Amino acid sequence: MLLLGGSGFLGQALRRYMGDLVATTTHRKSTKPDQKSLPFDAGITTVKSLIAGLPTKPAAAILLFGVSAIDDCARDPAGTALVNVARTSQVIDELRELGIKPVFISSDAVFDGTKPWRCEEDPAQPILTYGRQKLEVEKRIAALALPWLVVRLPKLLSEDCDSRCMLTGWMNELALKRELRCATDQYFTPAAVTDVAEAIAELIQGSAHGLFHIGGPDRISRRELLAAAVEEYAKHQPVRARITECSIRDFKFAEARPFDTSLSSERALTLLRTKIRDARAVARSAVRACLLGRCGAAPAK
Repeated sequence: MLLLGGSGFLGQALRRYMGDLVATTTHRKSTKPDQKSLPFDAGITTVKSLIAGLPTKPAAAILLFGVSAIDDCARDPAGTALVNVARTSQVIDELRELGIKPVFISSDAVFDGTKPWRCEEDPAQPILTYGRQKLEVEKRIAALALPWLVVRLPKLLSEDCDSRCMLTGWMNELALKRELRCATDQYFTPAAVTDVAEAIAELIQGSAHGLFHIGGPDRISRRELLAAAVEEYAKHQPVRARITECSIRDFKFAEARPFDTSLSSERALTLLRTKIRDARAVARSAVRACLLGRCGAAPAK
């Protein structure tokens, strides 16, 4: 297995779960490399040169590199499309020529947020630049002969303290005497990154192909997820923040966020042994990890 861009949130979870099945991961030159990681720039490095030093040719490659910050894509659509569309498509073509199965990680951002529980057959009509970029690559892959795999993911959560996770951000905010605004009208199906990593690995190892959603089992609002975290937090520490409910449109983003990106994952679940846990349970576990110091972080004071 080849992880192209394996230094990120999901890439690290995949590497931990798959262990020795990962032939190598890649990182940008500006990123501190980990073990078994090689520098990779899709605009310069070829996949052929990347795998030349490996003992065997990987059977599949998971494409994780790219610009994932939604506002960055909105502010620089051309620049980010160079990486997220053009260079990603180039890498997919290279993988196909080498007989390596491409596994493209897409997003619930391909939907416009007007309907809950979107399934794979529903029309994708993104309102975000990031979503349009993901959809363009999806369409290019769909025009290719199998085998290929596209996996759309929701917001990913960590059960440990991780600055990239919204739960950890909330833990930090709850300890401070200031306002914490939270949207009541944005719904999604968030899932633990460890569960998603296991599910992706299982799909690949089971030779699944085509388009799949992997999301949590419950459609939940941001405010409901925060409530689960606050309930657990209050068992260990006083909640000092003042929580203010608002609309997702009250936040000043570069592009308006969709209201509902909940995914139906029934297609994947028919093939998986992996259980995707409820986001509330993941939130409670994350709070305990942060407050009790299981992940090495100091408890909130």
